[in-house]
Amino acid sequence: MIKVTFQTNKNHCRAYINPIFLPRNHLYNLKPFLLILNITAMYRCKRIMVGLDFTLLDKTLITYAGFVSTLIKAEKVYFVNIQKSLDIPPDLWSDFPEFHIPRDEQLRLKMREEVAANFGEQKNIEIDYIIAEGSPLKEMTHLARIKNIDLVIVGRKNELKGKGILPNQLMRSVPCCILFVPETARKRLNEIMVDVDFSDASKAALEVAYSLSEDNPDVTIHCQHIYHVPAGYYFNDKGKEEVNRVIKSYHVLQYNRFIDNLNMEGIHLNPIFTLDEEGDMVHVACNTAQKKGADLIVAGSNGKTTFDTFILGSFTEKIVQLNVSIPLLIVKQKQL
Repeated sequence: MIKVTFQTNKNHCRAYINPIFLPRNHLYNLKPFLLILNITAMYRCKRIMVGLDFTLLDKTLITYAGFVSTLIKAEKVYFVNIQKSLDIPPDLWSDFPEFHIPRDEQLRLKMREEVAANFGEQKNIEIDYIIAEGSPLKEMTHLARIKNIDLVIVGRKNELKGKGILPNQLMRSVPCCILFVPETARKRLNEIMVDVDFSDASKAALEVAYSLSEDNPDVTIHCQHIYHVPAGYYFNDKGKEEVNRVIKSYHVLQYNRFIDNLNMEGIHLNPIFTLDEEGDMVHVACNTAQKKGADLIVAGSNGKTTFDTFILGSFTEKIVQLNVSIPLLIVKQKQL
């Protein structure tokens, strides 16, 4: 029998296992390993780009962008709109005199009005407006690169009209972190969900979650590790329960070694260990986020577990596709 308990201190919650219940050479070779992680190179998103499309979602997106900009102490925010073409047929000029004003100037003026109404007062943030033409995906990617953007914020539509850029295409394309904001997003950040597999991608996701939380003592970061029991180890009901306990204990040990090498002082971490019995980690992650009332999900863009050969890149793409109700932040290594 394996005993798992949790103990909370002022910084985080560790999971504890009584080692005398851990059998030797049972199922897996539980050799110790060392994770050397340095959180000093904290992710700081100072330059933000927000993609607008002049739909009803823009109001929510601008409001949430203002909320996030305050949290991360952003220095500059670009509001961007990409049109396939800015040309106006000359035949329309006689019937619509306002078309004599260049279309990009019209759109920029409308964008300024929307931002002024919804972004909130931001004294220390410089704001710029960009209207460009071409492929939305290519232009967003290009602008993110040449403007040295740290974070791209875009809307995630569910019920509202308008297709927008396909989320997974944009996630793969932009050279920085990307935040998907759904129609129902709220200006609240008390519960953050981070799915961890003890990889560098998990470390990066936790760093970003920490940077969002360090000035808010009410924030809880839920660190969920999803694991499974390999096929062939279930022989009967008693054996299934015992095997699950042994494997879970190994993951708890991994979590402790992982988290003890991170400087998460002042942040409440809540470890969650979830057995994936159906082989669908993404649904498990989304269900947990819903149950915890998560205000934000943070995921790394790639990674691999020691135990399950779990590719977080595939996981991340699936969670981008499945989750349409909770703001989702994808953490990517910035490419210059």
